[in-house]
Amino acid sequence: MSEQLAAAARGPVEEIGFAGIFLRFLIDGPTSEASLTMFEMSVEPGARVPVPHHHVGFDEMGYGLSGKLRMTLDGNTVDLGPGDSLYIPRGAVHGFENPFAETARSLVVITPGIFGAPFFREVASLLTAGGPPDPKALAAIMLRHGLVPAKPTPSPRAPSR
Repeated sequence: MSEQLAAAARGPVEEIGFAGIFLRFLIDGPTSEASLTMFEMSVEPGARVPVPHHHVGFDEMGYGLSGKLRMTLDGNTVDLGPGDSLYIPRGAVHGFENPFAETARSLVVITPGIFGAPFFREVASLLTAGGPPDPKALAAIMLRHGLVPAKPTPSPRAPSR
């Protein structure tokens, strides 16, 4: 394939950043004819991350590129490092954080490609509007795009003496 055809097949790359998270969309399913969404995600140490949630209509696969990202999937925690992958089926409650000293980078693939940059544009707009973010507005954005915030679980109590 010629370089011009390859560039045309790739399409424009959109970049979105907010709250210590930076996304670089390589394929954006909702705005392309692709049946998947693929983006590179960088998460700075201590970045504000989404609340634990599950997806209604799509699956997610994360592949570690550099650094480490702490992932929680249905109550189990794993550190996703370079060359590691984690499959997140629709309906599985998950979340992530970066408690490490190095920025974590991963490649994320969403199938089918019904979720992508439009969600992150809305979140970025809300989080960069100034002032504290509105949790109800954030939850409404999540629900509109097929993400369901998980119900908080009570933290274990320390044994009484």
